[in-house]
Amino acid sequence: MSDRPTATPRASLHEEPFPELFGLATEAVLSDDGRWIAVGSVLSQLSRVAVYRTADLSCAHVLTVAMETETMAFHPTLPLLAVGFDNGDAYMREGRLVLLDPESGHRVDFADPHWGVELVRWTDASTLELTFCAMHDGVEFERSGAVVAREEWRGLAPDALDLSALPKQPLDPDAPLPYPDRGPAPQVLRALAERAGLSYDGRGGVRAVAGLSDGRVLATRKHTALECWAPDGTPLWSVPAPSAGGGTRIEVSADERTARVTVPGPDGRTRTDFPLVDTADGTVLDNPSVPFSAALSARTDGVWAIRDTYDRSSEKEGPDPNTRVFAADGTPLVTVHEPDRYDLVPVDARRCPELLFGRRRRDVIALDPRSGAETTLFPLEPFRVDRPLGRAVYVSDAGGPALLHGRTELVRRTFPAGDVVWTLPLCSEAEGSEHRSLTVVDLDAHAGVLHALCTDGTLLSVDAADGTVLDRRLLPPYGPLSVHAAPDGTVLVGTAAGRILRY
Repeated sequence: MSDRPTATPRASLHEEPFPELFGLATEAVLSDDGRWIAVGSVLSQLSRVAVYRTADLSCAHVLTVAMETETMAFHPTLPLLAVGFDNGDAYMREGRLVLLDPESGHRVDFADPHWGVELVRWTDASTLELTFCAMHDGVEFERSGAVVAREEWRGLAPDALDLSALPKQPLDPDAPLPYPDRGPAPQVLRALAERAGLSYDGRGGVRAVAGLSDGRVLATRKHTALECWAPDGTPLWSVPAPSAGGGTRIEVSADERTARVTVPGPDGRTRTDFPLVDTADGTVLDNPSVPFSAALSARTDGVWAIRDTYDRSSEKEGPDPNTRVFAADGTPLVTVHEPDRYDLVPVDARRCPELLFGRRRRDVIALDPRSGAETTLFPLEPFRVDRPLGRAVYVSDAGGPALLHGRTELVRRTFPAGDVVWTLPLCSEAEGSEHRSLTVVDLDAHAGVLHALCTDGTLLSVDAADGTVLDRRLLPPYGPLSVHAAPDGTVLVGTAAGRILRY
C-alpha cells in the first residue's frame, strides 16, 4: 500500500475508540507495566492487530496479516509483543511469528512454510515458548512445541530466527493448551473506554449505508436491521435485528419514505427477513420472511425480487420457486423456478429500471416482473457464476443510459445493448516495480462520477463518461465494507469497525 496519508473524512458517525479493529475484538492483551494493550481482530482469514496506549487509547501501531491469529503475548519486562499467525489451510499449512516493539516501532517477521503458530508464551524474560500446528491431507492434525531462548530480544534482524529449523517436539494433539485466563476482549475494551470517559459497544459491520436527500443517513450494523442518523450525527432511531449479523442490504424507495432491508435470521440458512421500514421513525410496516437464505434485488420503481441462495445439493432441490418477484408494497407478482437455480443469478445493480439477471455462461437478461418473461440484453462474458458483472450501478447521462460495473476492472456499457464504452483495470499504486491487482468491494455513482471502494482500502473516483481517474483516496484502516453516493454528492463509507465516514 502507498505511504501517502489517509484521506480525512469531513465527518464520522458512530465514533468510538478502537476503530482500527474489524468490528469484533477476539483477544485483548495488556502489557505487564499497563502502558500498552494489543487487540486482535479477525475477518475472513485476515487478521488485524492494533496496539494502543492505555493512557489515552490512541493507536500506536496496526498490523494486518493475511492469516488468522488468536495468540499474543507481551514480554514480561520489555516493551515487546509476540504474535503468532496460522493460515488455517488443511493441505498447505503455514504460519508466522511477529515481534513488535511498540516503543520504537521495530517489527520483524519470521515465517514457517509448513507449520502454523498456534500459541506463543513467554515463560521468563529470556524464553519464548511456541506451539505449532499442521494438517496432513486435510485429515490428520499434528501439534508440536519449540522453545527459543535469547538474552536479547529487542531489535532482532530478519534472519535472527529460523522457525522451520527449530527442533520441534511432538505434542499430544488432543491435550488442552495452556492458554492464559483472560477476560473476553470486548469486556476488556469496554472497561478501558469507560475509564477514559468513553463508550464502546463493538457493534461494527456496516455492510450497507444510504444517504437521504435531507442529509439523514441510513445504515445497517451488528444486531441492527436498520438505523438512522441525523445530518449532525445524532442517532434518531434503530430497528433491532434477530441475529448478530444485522442487515446486509438497503433499498430506499424513490420518495425516500420507506426502505426495504435484507436481514438474515439467527441461522442464515433457514431464515431471511425483508422488513419494510418507515424512514421517518423506524416503524416496521411489513416484514415478509422466507425459511431459507436469500438475496435481494430491486428496480427504481420499487419492484423487488429475492432469490434462494441456500447452498444445498442439486438432488435435494425442491419444486418450490427459487426466484420470487414482488411489488413495492410486498404483493407477490410472479415466481420463477429453475431446475438449476444457479443458472439464473441476480445482477447486483443499483438504481436500475430493470430486474437484471445473468444466465450462466450465456447472457444478461431483464426479467419482466409480471409475466416472468425474459428479454436478452447482451452476452455475458465468463464472469463468476455467483456475481455476474460484479457490483453495478445504472446511470443516464450525456453519454446515454449505461451500466457501470466492476470486479477486477471498472467498465462502462451502453444500456441495454451492453456495448463496452471503456474499461479501467484496477491495480494498487506502484510498490517498487510491481502493481497489485485489486477487486471492487462496492461502488456507486453520482453527478458523472463513479466511486469504487477497493480491497486495498482506497476510494477510487472515476469520470463516468470516459473512465479518467479523478481521485484516489486512501481510507483510514477501519475495514471499509460499503459505499453510497448521497443525493447531495456526499460519499458515505460504511466500515467493519462501525464508523460511517463522510467524504
